[in-house]
Amino acid sequence: ESQARHAIEDPPMRRVRHRLPWLLAGLAGAAVATMAMAGFESTLSAHIAVAFFVPGIVYLADAIGTQSEAVAVRGLSLTRSGIAHLLGGELRTGMAIGASLGLVSFLPVWVAFGDVRLAGAVATAIFAAGTMAAALGLLLPWWLARLGRDPALGSGPIATVIQDILSLLVYFAVVRAFGV
Repeated sequence: ESQARHAIEDPPMRRVRHRLPWLLAGLAGAAVATMAMAGFESTLSAHIAVAFFVPGIVYLADAIGTQSEAVAVRGLSLTRSGIAHLLGGELRTGMAIGASLGLVSFLPVWVAFGDVRLAGAVATAIFAAGTMAAALGLLLPWWLARLGRDPALGSGPIATVIQDILSLLVYFAVVRAFGV
């Protein structure tokens, strides 16, 4: 309660001191994400349509993870359940959301681009990235709370950049596996 009150009531420079380190870590992670994208330059050059789905896949993973983070930050202090039980539930939730969004995306991608392999890769990547994002959205706030850090400050920036990197790596691995 005290951490939450300070996070919103402290003077601006103290807020900056508490928030900026997490965002600097996110900036470093953004550089890693850029390098990950650059590592798939040949894939992108060979099939430019692959690039069109990067923002959507990254966004969906971030949104799923953000929902999980919000639930975790709010609920971890209230629950009596163990982390294994919570993680199992969040993984199943992420899988269901990822599968739903992947299925919804499959037909429009196939129709718009005329490539069933691309549609399958996009749908599969949404499923996998969504599942991982849900798990990370729970685990990172839990881990930060266990370390005595404020999960509300660190979870968002760190989870977002980790999800971005993982989403990119998963998407390009799936694209290669599908032979796109």
